[in-house]
Amino acid sequence: MTGQLLLAGVALDHPVMNAAGTCKTPQDVVALARSSVAAVVVGSITRDSRAGNSGEVYWSGDGCSLNALGLPNRGANYYREQLPAMVEAAHAHGKPLVVSVAGFAVDEYAELAELAAAAGADLVELNLACPNVWDGGTQKRIACFDPGQTDAICAAVEGALAAPASGRGRPAPPYGVKISPFSDPQALAELAALLGGRSRGLGGPRFVTAVNTFPNALVLDDRLRPVLDVGLAGLSGAALRPVGLGQVRQLRRLLPGQVDVVGVGGVLTGRDVVDYLAAGALAVQSATAFWNRGEDPTVFGDILSGWIDAGGAGETAAPSAV
Repeated sequence: MTGQLLLAGVALDHPVMNAAGTCKTPQDVVALARSSVAAVVVGSITRDSRAGNSGEVYWSGDGCSLNALGLPNRGANYYREQLPAMVEAAHAHGKPLVVSVAGFAVDEYAELAELAAAAGADLVELNLACPNVWDGGTQKRIACFDPGQTDAICAAVEGALAAPASGRGRPAPPYGVKISPFSDPQALAELAALLGGRSRGLGGPRFVTAVNTFPNALVLDDRLRPVLDVGLAGLSGAALRPVGLGQVRQLRRLLPGQVDVVGVGGVLTGRDVVDYLAAGALAVQSATAFWNRGEDPTVFGDILSGWIDAGGAGETAAPSAV
């Protein structure tokens, strides 16, 4: 299967990757690089170190999961030192490395994208979709729902990746964006038009990862208390899969061909990979399956094997826009 897929021009052996949130340290990279993932996704990383939300931040039940991690990571200074070794470790196992970055201002996305590029990352994923970040009791706005902010972030990242390219000694990595589920089809079409327009320019977005968790879900325990300490949290797992599939189908119809789509949301089995590719995704990412297996990277091998058993390896081709 080597090199059958090109995600934003980067060769993947097959379509199964880990999702952001599952890999934060050099040790995590080594463990995942040794697993069956086609690429290692690191992050999301932020400018400042973050402990994330306190207390219980993950819950899994019948048919769905909730998470409210809050972007825990060690910050830009740590990754400036460690990312080159992470890239080297992934490449030593024949795996591209993707860095997911999350900012709280336009300039932070640009700074973090350049940090990832300088370290040798193969792809940069802009997390415009984290719903679990709170500041002083107020929930931060989800960037992808603001077209103006999304456009400004993309413009700043494109400028940052283009400006110092000669100094890095290598081409700037392609970038893409990760988005939340959109319930309004017109809003999703407007976002797709914005990203599609930018993709026609030099250094524009080359992929869209859809979707992040559905924001502000609530599950109560037997005593009618929230199962997570923050209360509201992102919905993931099997319950999110039909939503993710619908978003991928719409995006594949809306986006120009040069923008790939990566499907996320309830990828637990090989059949789920088949479904996402049939909906129009080029590749998929999974986090819930990893967490529900006790952070055991062998789960990606099981998903890949299930996809191969379902005939997926013989059907790798350009995604459908039907």
